[in-house]
Amino acid sequence: MKPIATLLLLWFGILTAGAQIAEDITSLETPVLDETSGLLFYKDTLITHTDSGGKAELYEINASTGAVTRTVEITNATNVDWEDMAQDAAYIYIGDIGNNSGDRTDLKIYKISKADYNASDGKVTAEIISYSYADQLDFTRHPNQTNWDAEGLISYGDKLLIFTKNWADNKTNVYAVPKISGTHSAVLVSSHNTNGLITGADSSPDERVIYLIGYSNSEAPFMFTIHNIPEYSLDLFSGEVSEKIADIVTLGHQTEGIALYEITPTTHRIYLSNEKLNTSLGPIKIKIPAKLMGIEIDAQTLISN
Repeated sequence: MKPIATLLLLWFGILTAGAQIAEDITSLETPVLDETSGLLFYKDTLITHTDSGGKAELYEINASTGAVTRTVEITNATNVDWEDMAQDAAYIYIGDIGNNSGDRTDLKIYKISKADYNASDGKVTAEIISYSYADQLDFTRHPNQTNWDAEGLISYGDKLLIFTKNWADNKTNVYAVPKISGTHSAVLVSSHNTNGLITGADSSPDERVIYLIGYSNSEAPFMFTIHNIPEYSLDLFSGEVSEKIADIVTLGHQTEGIALYEITPTTHRIYLSNEKLNTSLGPIKIKIPAKLMGIEIDAQTLISN
């Protein structure tokens, strides 16, 4: 969740918004999805969750109407600050990785069997992957000033990769943790100057294309893609990184979730979700509902030259 102060420029920009390539699909059910955060496409269904302080639940949503069609509670979980989801063939992973103040010592990822999820009558129990950053030595509380916040999570081979939201230097660092329950050190494996804050991540089913979304105080939400990553390498940014794809939605949207549906190996349908926003900028009332948006992308055209 982002503080109001950092978004003033974004909110003002809604009045003078530029290009918009994502199409609005529908508003999301309110109030349950007002703070939608992670987004996942699984079994032809979109799944989302809310962020800090929300219920420890996953919500299946109708991609046309935004209505919640199924709710699954994670019985042994707490939503401290859930920020993103990932999946592999057998599991769904929920990242309790939000760390705005840089002082959390209880970071974790919930690992849910897809077999249990599919058969569930509304409740499942998760395995727990706890972690800390191997190179974090200072846990002093500094709200929105550190490089230890994170909002992006993907499955990549036998690892989970966490993309940090660096308030201090506007880069993103990639940390790897094993998919095994227990307590682990997250190891730094890659880094990139995104000149903005990363808020979500997803990958194609073959893990050959990775999508990142983010925002900054001076521009509308943006996206990067990564292609042609060297085989077996966790240094994702040693692959081909697209130019920043600016203005994927209009200024003012608090875009958080991204989920990929593969139409063909090179044609992807990207779903985006944003949180509800009700605020004022002087006499101007700004209201944006929690929404679902979509973009169809030819992934091959996004590779940088």
